[in-house]
Amino acid sequence: MSRNYKFKSLTIAQNSQEKSTPQKDPDRLTVFEVGDTRTIDFVMLNGTRQNFPYIHYLTSWLGKDGDAKKSERVLKIFFATHLVTIKGYCLDEIYNHLTDLDVKSVQANDMRYASNIDDGKAFVTHIAVTWKKEGDINNQE
Repeated sequence: MSRNYKFKSLTIAQNSQEKSTPQKDPDRLTVFEVGDTRTIDFVMLNGTRQNFPYIHYLTSWLGKDGDAKKSERVLKIFFATHLVTIKGYCLDEIYNHLTDLDVKSVQANDMRYASNIDDGKAFVTHIAVTWKKEGDINNQE
């Protein structure tokens, strides 16, 4: 005859795991995700994806670009071999998480969905990934 034992430590571990895994709302628009990760994934408007390991991360720059619209901001993320340029609104939150190296993914969304985001929350309109050539090193802003 066998018995099923319920260990308290197992119950605590299961409860902790359920709390740490947030349930995704299918109606919620994904702009960026944070969490414990070793890579950062970029999803462009056309569905193309590219990821980079954080060990290749060098620095980030947040500001306004001459080509950007009045309230649009530009976030440039420098990796060892690539430059990722993100355009959007309220990008400060993404920049702050980059300093903690815990951004898991960033996704560009069409402007028609901007009204689905609360005021003051990040909204990404464009992501461009470019290869840094040796000759381009001195031309960075």
